[in-house]
Amino acid sequence: MSVVTKRSFCRFCHAGCAIDVDVDTVANAVLQVRGVQEDPMYEGYTCVKGRHLGFQHEHPGRLRQSMKKTANGHEPIDTNLAFDEIAERLAGILAKHGPRSVATYCGTAAYQNATGLPIAAAFHASIGSPSFYTSSSIDQPGKAVAPLRHGAWAAGVHAIDTADVAMVIGCNTLVSTFGYPGGLPGFNPLVRLRRAKEAGLSLIVIDPRFTEVAHYADLYLPVKPGEDTTLLSAFIREILEHDLHDKEFCAQYVNGLDELRIAVDPYTVDYASRRTGVDAGLIVEAARRFAAGPRGAVSTGTGPDMAPHSSLMEHLVLVMNTLCGRYNRAGEMVQNPGGLMTPPGPLRAQVIPPKPETLTKGPKTRIRNLHNQRGQAPTSTLAEEILLEGEGQVRALFTLGGNPVVAWPDQLTTVRALQNLDLHVLMDVHMSPSAQLADYVIASTLSLERPDVPTTIDRWFDQPYQHYTPAVLEMRGDIRQEWQVYTEVAARLGVTIKMAGGDITPGMAVTADDVLDLIYANSKLPLSELRKHVGGALFPEYVTTVQPAEEGANARLEMVPEGIAEEMAEVFAETTSASVIKGFDPAVHTFRMSTRRLKSVFNSSGREVEKLREREGTNFAHLNSADLAELGVKDGDIVEVASPKGAIKAVVKAADDVSRGTVSMAHAWGGLPDTPSDLGIVGSTTGALIDLESGYDAITGIPVMSAIPVAIRPAPVG
Repeated sequence: MSVVTKRSFCRFCHAGCAIDVDVDTVANAVLQVRGVQEDPMYEGYTCVKGRHLGFQHEHPGRLRQSMKKTANGHEPIDTNLAFDEIAERLAGILAKHGPRSVATYCGTAAYQNATGLPIAAAFHASIGSPSFYTSSSIDQPGKAVAPLRHGAWAAGVHAIDTADVAMVIGCNTLVSTFGYPGGLPGFNPLVRLRRAKEAGLSLIVIDPRFTEVAHYADLYLPVKPGEDTTLLSAFIREILEHDLHDKEFCAQYVNGLDELRIAVDPYTVDYASRRTGVDAGLIVEAARRFAAGPRGAVSTGTGPDMAPHSSLMEHLVLVMNTLCGRYNRAGEMVQNPGGLMTPPGPLRAQVIPPKPETLTKGPKTRIRNLHNQRGQAPTSTLAEEILLEGEGQVRALFTLGGNPVVAWPDQLTTVRALQNLDLHVLMDVHMSPSAQLADYVIASTLSLERPDVPTTIDRWFDQPYQHYTPAVLEMRGDIRQEWQVYTEVAARLGVTIKMAGGDITPGMAVTADDVLDLIYANSKLPLSELRKHVGGALFPEYVTTVQPAEEGANARLEMVPEGIAEEMAEVFAETTSASVIKGFDPAVHTFRMSTRRLKSVFNSSGREVEKLREREGTNFAHLNSADLAELGVKDGDIVEVASPKGAIKAVVKAADDVSRGTVSMAHAWGGLPDTPSDLGIVGSTTGALIDLESGYDAITGIPVMSAIPVAIRPAPVG
């Protein structure tokens, strides 16, 4: 055995933790993974998933060769031969049905891969197909569309390390390691939270569950699932009624303050208390404490973004931050100016104007009158785009870093759609439930087998930090990197893939590092400079001073753009957010299913690693013990969780950190429907509870995926 320690970063989830990896170079295998104490961002932090990277790379079900579906099931196929066959079939589909018939879905894992998603998007642009889908449109799409209606502040919100107060809604960063700007960063989050608290941070946490983050809250508001919009409206009313807003900032940069007062007027503290379940005194205290600031922002996570009225909810978050002027001003220092892998440009203390017209400029879907946003089609429509016959029907699908069977909303429709495809090419490392339906499964690399840089989180680092890693392990077996699927198929089709740094022409020999250079050709920090550093590093030369507004800059932030007042009136007219779901019966559906994150798995990734899966057990239905007693069930019993759309079975677990009337479950568990499985190991898919056609967001199309009205009852025997 010859052991070498190699520095890298983890890509099991989006946190990107710096790691040292002990590698047996003879066996080409990981011996141990640990954090890097001297890393300036992570300071030795890793989570249990990252420390199990070696098990993920070597688990018994790991694919080392590609598979093809035959009459006898899936059988091994040489990967180059698979590319030949895929290209031939794709050429026929393109010739007969046109570019729109070819789709890609990039799942969450694609965002932990610097090369795969950009190449996939560029391939679609090159063949002229608008059918490009990602997991971001079924997770938190409201974050992207809200600034298009409200506008945005070019210099960004206050960071938590300079904040006096922070309001965190439905985001459990200590488990998810997800944190949006203004909230708790996902990088060594507990240490950062403790430091912020020691510096005097007042933390307000709003969540149906007393989460790990809520344990550190100065003020905790146990809101009913799906009622965040009502609560935010009441906060805004309280702030305006008592003139607690930043009057100077609003006078200079805001339109629609009077209209906002009218829109929130019905949302009295007493009304909000009755509807949200939060004590009226807590609502007043939270609103006033946040308004007092004077620094600090509101931030949100997956929970409220999957609940009803998610785009409105994100708009009201922007309104809260704007109302209290929680933005970086001229002369202030910003540690990370929008990421180091993004193009250079000044940060100015001015408004980026609203662009509501862009909401309907993208290609129109054939489903529910929706439009592509930011170059992406809404994933909530993809299954129906596959099933709906006629011009524009999706007939071929590439799946990168995703597991649609357990991740997409409405599982039964999803499975029917995947079975209806003329061609499904899925890139994966094991035979997932989705892989079992695919025509071709291309055996793919895992993180330590490819060079990389952090991508999505580059913009979220609270310091000017970046980390290039070469491959730690050699590619073993007949496996490929995900970007190679597109370049190989494109070469066989005679298609040139155009990138920021140049073209990838048919037959052109390129490496993963070449692809990185093509993607990030215009980055602030040149990759050639980044590669000189072993491990993660700070680049203080990129710390930026916010510049004054450009001469003539006069754009203003819109508090009540078109459609907002009308939707707020609709929300007020509801007795509960669950009323948006067709078939909801308040006498039957007395619980709300709320999503949660788990420490040992990341969506559907990690369950294939037995040491991680057994730490979680299964996808429990977590219920308050008082609710269990009332239902006549106990820990370990099996219950039926039934929405107006569908029903699943789940193993119950008492959890008094969950508010009464709430069932807390993780998404992306389970397997293929009607396939025998051990419920205590495989779990159930909450996607089966989701209705695509009622309660969906009118802009993003995201259906109600959390705060789903459900009935809970003991499962029938057999």
